[in-house]
Amino acid sequence: MNEIDVSVVIVNYNTMQMTNKCIESILNFTKSNSIEIILVDNASTDGSKEFYLNDNRIKYIYTNENLGFGRANNIGIDTAIGKYIFFLNSDTLLLDDVIKKLFDFAEKKDGNNLGALGICLLNNQKKDALSFGQFVSSKRIYRRLLENLGIYRKNFETEAYLKIENQGYIEIDFISGADLFVPKRVFNLISGFDPDFFMYYEETELQKRMDIIGLKRYILNIRDIVHLEGGSFGHNLPFRRKMMMTKGLKLYIKKHFKGVFKVQIIILSLLILLKDIINLNYTLNQNLSLIKELLSKK
Repeated sequence: MNEIDVSVVIVNYNTMQMTNKCIESILNFTKSNSIEIILVDNASTDGSKEFYLNDNRIKYIYTNENLGFGRANNIGIDTAIGKYIFFLNSDTLLLDDVIKKLFDFAEKKDGNNLGALGICLLNNQKKDALSFGQFVSSKRIYRRLLENLGIYRKNFETEAYLKIENQGYIEIDFISGADLFVPKRVFNLISGFDPDFFMYYEETELQKRMDIIGLKRYILNIRDIVHLEGGSFGHNLPFRRKMMMTKGLKLYIKKHFKGVFKVQIIILSLLILLKDIINLNYTLNQNLSLIKELLSKK
């Protein structure tokens, strides 16, 4: 069997056309590394199965139910034979041979402590999109509240991008799951994505476990991927997505905080939630259901 440098894993759920454009961009720009593309289809009903079943460009895996993001990626991990695994959202487009750039950096850094790499994603206006973040903590939440009050001159993201520009890369808490480049051996250490998460916070939780065992995560000063969703909904964040985010946050808190620290984080997260829903156009019942979800013990 020929050695594969990188296994690209994409999860598709009723995004056939976008997924195909993503695959085409990978094949058009990847020239220097041996790759395989693994498409895990979460029981799509938009004709994806018929379209991809005999597509010899990819390994196609169709599931009989929507498993969510993390569990579907775990199936891709189990199938992958590459030295590295590159998780890509189906709504991303490559603009250059980003796989070579990530691979080369990983080869230089890949000792015993490389956990994951990512780049600075662009939105469909070619401006910086959500690419990284900080772990949930009281310090992070206090800072976010103070940023909104104007006490900090620059927010966390602005400061991080300045460091990325100056240094070429920075160490970060977690990388967006839209473009996550990970040595396959890492999954033997941390057992992949936590299957309890359906969508949202699964990549944060994955990288939190990397952090616990001393594996580093880096964002590179590269802008070769457009994330069409862009990670920004503004005032138009659909309620269903906000509910899934809230459920993911609550599960993350449950897994990584105990006792008084857990209570503190829930209270602070409630303050952030209240601030958010003031700016979102939800009904009173929807707002109450978000609060109830965060505070429930289930």
